[in-house]
Amino acid sequence: KCYFGPRCRFLHDIGEYVATKPADLGPSCVLFETFGRCIYGVTCRFAQAHLGDGYQNIVNTELAKQWEGKSLVRNNLSKELQHQLRKRKFCFKKADEYLRGLGKPNGDGGKGGKATGRFTEEQEVPNCTTSQEELGDGPECPVLLEQEEDPKPDALQSPSPVAGEEASSLKTVGPLTDEDIIKLRSCEKKVLDIEGKLYLAPLTTCGNLPFRRICKRFGADVTCGEMAVCTNLLQGQSSEWALLKRHHSEDIFGVQLEGAFPDTMTKCAELLNQTIEVDFVDINVGCPIDLVYKKGGGCALMTRSNKFEQIVRGMNSVLDVPLTVKIRTGVQEKINVAHKIIPKIREWGASMVTVRDT
Repeated sequence: KCYFGPRCRFLHDIGEYVATKPADLGPSCVLFETFGRCIYGVTCRFAQAHLGDGYQNIVNTELAKQWEGKSLVRNNLSKELQHQLRKRKFCFKKADEYLRGLGKPNGDGGKGGKATGRFTEEQEVPNCTTSQEELGDGPECPVLLEQEEDPKPDALQSPSPVAGEEASSLKTVGPLTDEDIIKLRSCEKKVLDIEGKLYLAPLTTCGNLPFRRICKRFGADVTCGEMAVCTNLLQGQSSEWALLKRHHSEDIFGVQLEGAFPDTMTKCAELLNQTIEVDFVDINVGCPIDLVYKKGGGCALMTRSNKFEQIVRGMNSVLDVPLTVKIRTGVQEKINVAHKIIPKIREWGASMVTVRDT
């Protein structure tokens, strides 16, 4: 029953709708042949391929079962996550910790010293192998000792009522990991092994999901999404998050980010590390567009080495996947500086550097 009555602008008789509908564009429906069903039913422009008696939509149950429970496209922006980003309720624990370190002057610079953000594993994690003479009267790494101690089995397995009450509040199902308190070292991160494989470079306004699917059919091994602006991702813009979508056929997939400042880039890296599935994250330091360059992003970062270093180190500290960087041979005409910057980028923690020569 239609509550609009004669005022309704739509047809309610399927036979009348089919009679006024334009002719089908072809004899076969790709959705029906691939997934066993077409979600568009009678409105499909290839409807004759999957319409039965009484204009009922036919379903190939055997083929549909093969795709049941599978996600064709991943890395979608959920409404809950979008709400958290817009209300600024998303937790950036690792990024905030790194950014607080940037606010501290390094060495003997005093109040006016610049924060370089040059953190190493030795600075982040105290060296517990230091002798007592070198430590003086200080404590012998009390925090790390508490973290490394195994929980006492008596406290978990004791039949006493006090211990039982304490143990009842502990979730002991499954393995325990220390990823939340101990940072992964570079050697412990996932390795990006693409040697000898065909890499489809990220192409802005061209390398979208349908284009990458076609390239995968023609032999591309590694794919990367279009350039996404980190500030738009942090604001929860659906149009920007669409650039991060990953098809199930993309077995090695990465995303490319663009930004000009350590705070937004580090927070965006932590956001993606927690919410989407990628094999690597790429920093765009080769974009020459004026809108990006004038804000200090893209290839302008090659002239801002201090910010560039803070971005690479910050993103690498919050990511569990490899970090790659795309640069140009140079910013100014006939002045190449890539050969001087690449060794520094490697020292900062990047796993791979690609050079754009145009």
